[in-house]
Amino acid sequence: MEKIKGFYLLMLILVLIFFQILLFNLIIKDSLRESGEVFTSFLSNLFKYDNFVVSKLDVKFNDFNLNQNFSSILKEGPNDYVQGIYYPGNTLKYVKKVYDGYLLYEIPEDLIEPQQSSNKLYLVAVNNKIIFSNRSSLLGSNLSDIKLFSVIFETKQGFKVIVGMPIVKVIIFDFLFSLPLVLLFVVFYYLIFKKYSKKHEKMITSINEVVKRLDEANQSLIENGKFECCKYDVSIPELVPLKTVLENIENNFSKIIEKQRNIAKEYKKAIDELEIVHEVLLNKDLELITALAETVELKDSVTGNHSKKVVDLALEIAKILGVNDKDEIEAIMYGAILHDIGKIGIPESILNKPSKLTPEEFEIMKKHTILGEKIIQSIPGWDLVADIIRHHHENYDGSGYPDGLSGDEISLRAQIVSIADVFTALTEDRPYRKALSIDEAIEVIRGMVGTKFSEEIFNAFLKALDRLLNGVDKG
Repeated sequence: MEKIKGFYLLMLILVLIFFQILLFNLIIKDSLRESGEVFTSFLSNLFKYDNFVVSKLDVKFNDFNLNQNFSSILKEGPNDYVQGIYYPGNTLKYVKKVYDGYLLYEIPEDLIEPQQSSNKLYLVAVNNKIIFSNRSSLLGSNLSDIKLFSVIFETKQGFKVIVGMPIVKVIIFDFLFSLPLVLLFVVFYYLIFKKYSKKHEKMITSINEVVKRLDEANQSLIENGKFECCKYDVSIPELVPLKTVLENIENNFSKIIEKQRNIAKEYKKAIDELEIVHEVLLNKDLELITALAETVELKDSVTGNHSKKVVDLALEIAKILGVNDKDEIEAIMYGAILHDIGKIGIPESILNKPSKLTPEEFEIMKKHTILGEKIIQSIPGWDLVADIIRHHHENYDGSGYPDGLSGDEISLRAQIVSIADVFTALTEDRPYRKALSIDEAIEVIRGMVGTKFSEEIFNAFLKALDRLLNGVDKG
């Protein structure tokens, strides 16, 4: 009978150890998950904007700044090449496809070091190769060769993020964490259970209560992320030390979880502040760009406020055509503001000539699209804007300039700005003619359908103009 009771007690001890280890590992997993989410979000935001664009590569991966070809070490998307190209030391590299080549993002790894931790490993991998680690000895290793208790995420750019702990270390922690409970029950078995068999039933009842509470704590941790147990009174004095130990465990782990949550909140707060600063900088950029466009319009004195009118009409046309990509909308806005930036290089005698331009003068005037593109191409990430500035005088039938593009060869963004520019110009006074009325301007543009504009663009223009005019009337 005593052997049977001893066997049941041993099984009970094993069950308690199992639940204790399960709770401990769930807490570790939760901590790793919070750290991984914060680190992945932080890494994704570094590539979100063009602050780390270091070079423009052509379609064959040639870098004209360094006069090198990188096709042997770089590819589109996340790259597993570690050595820095524009920076000393190791860097993360991401290659983004644009219409005429690629943008190379490069971020020095010393800028992305996570908060130091003696236990957690932070890894970034591409093609099973570790390209970043807060433990330098792992850099360049195969991810499959490292045994971790970990969580895995992926950034929006395709980098695999792993946050974990070595399995051996977790096993050691489990053992050390379970050892007090094992020793405690060994003491109970030899010093109490053997001597006080009459209390067996009461002890079993109390232990069952402990198991029940541990199971409830496990469910609470899984469902609510809260670790709560030991909120009960034991029925025999000998189990008071067990209750005390479990209460200490609860307090310690609650502090650990709270600390990790506070760290996550601080990371999120820092990221939110960075996004606010970026938004402020974008607004400042827009103000500077608008001022630059107005400077050009001061030179071309007859078209004051021309660019602002083009912006309003172009954005409304884009909305009707279903353009909702953020980069496209931003390009249309900046392209509409700066479409005539190249006129800064055209002589005023041609810009403000009160009569029709001679063929030679018109050839000079046509160069403003190419001059404008050269100015804007110097700004990283503005290839879409440069496309609008170069091609807003192309015609649907191929008779425009500077490249003689036709049909779908002309980007939708350039066609939108083009028709907005033509309408605005027709309804403004020029040295060689008076402004047309809105109806007269519409009829002139209607006559250009099939030659300068497509039917789709023209119909969208009519709807956009009607919306803007109705908005003015109601206002």
